[in-house]
Amino acid sequence: MTSRKRKLLNTTFPAISFDKILLFHKARTEKGISAFECSFLLGKHDFFIRDAENPFKSTLIDPEDSVHLSKALSLRECNPNTSQFDLYKLEVEELKIDRKKTKCLIIIRNDGADLDPIEMIVEYKEEELETSLFLSTYEKVQSYCRELIENGYFDSTRTALEIFNTFRSHDEFGANFHPRFLIQNIRYFLNKKSGEPILDNSRTNLFSRRLFFKPLDFKIESTKGAISESFTAIGINTFQQANKWVSDLDYKRNHDKNNKLVLFDELCGTCSTKHALLKRLAEENGNKSLKLILGIFTMNSKNTPKIKDVLAKYDLKYIPEAHNYLRNHNHILDFTGIGVNETKFELDLLEEVEIGPNQITDYKVQYHKEFLSRWIETNKIPYTLDKLWKIREECIAALAQN
Repeated sequence: MTSRKRKLLNTTFPAISFDKILLFHKARTEKGISAFECSFLLGKHDFFIRDAENPFKSTLIDPEDSVHLSKALSLRECNPNTSQFDLYKLEVEELKIDRKKTKCLIIIRNDGADLDPIEMIVEYKEEELETSLFLSTYEKVQSYCRELIENGYFDSTRTALEIFNTFRSHDEFGANFHPRFLIQNIRYFLNKKSGEPILDNSRTNLFSRRLFFKPLDFKIESTKGAISESFTAIGINTFQQANKWVSDLDYKRNHDKNNKLVLFDELCGTCSTKHALLKRLAEENGNKSLKLILGIFTMNSKNTPKIKDVLAKYDLKYIPEAHNYLRNHNHILDFTGIGVNETKFELDLLEEVEIGPNQITDYKVQYHKEFLSRWIETNKIPYTLDKLWKIREECIAALAQN
């Protein structure tokens, strides 16, 4: 393979960041794990590692990424040796090898630095590197994936590294297992066009890592109860369809929260009535994993922009608000329909408790007011409970506005 085009460029780069990139680049290429495969195991976008290895990109591998990568690559150390330099002066020669590939020859031009060129190949996404690790076969990896799916492993959200470690701890694959066929199979179980879309990856965790899980779904049996019968009567036959119908309903208070069919009568609801309905639907159809939760969170202008003016009016940074949602194993499901981001919501949670559908009225109000009383006293809030409750009502009214 001969180089066709050359380009000489210069830049500066933080020495510790560049040395860290070299550490992981050397480790992954020696093991034959591509940049894309490393990015996938990190739970980041497809070209994260490729961008991080490019000194002209701003993508950096942060400390959390370093720990994650070192686990994926089975490294004992995730930090390089300390450099005598703060910044490297880099001379980068780019050589176009073919239509898809570019080779970079990098020389550190600082006085006293090693002048031997560092070679990096810019890989295309689907490139497969030669490896001495154990690949197994696509079919055997898929067979174990199916076993995990059937046994409920993906009922909880999983990171790619967590799934990889599950395979590495299995006797058939072992510690030297290469992630290639695992990644191909996960993508197969996500693919709606040419695969079996059993899994979902629409969520990320608090570190912005992609999560993989099997969405909760079941067929609604019309004979199981009044709620099931009401859903099937309007052509809704699965739990996923019911979720969407509930989420799409207007956010508006109901006249009678004790009427378990009130959403069908009034075609609107709040977090309480919407999630109580879905919890009852799950119970009617024999699902025991779904939990109805009452959580207290910091309602502020960032997570609830519509209340910004109300908070400013009363000089409050936030108000502790009671919110109902569902939990399925280790993740939150919110079908209120007002754009709640479940991952970010968890960051604002102060406390939560599991409740029953019949506790969304008096019990919820009492629990919320008791929390507010403690919050007023602890934080020296200059409002009585009654006044704060009225301010909260203004916030709820702002939320209901289109």
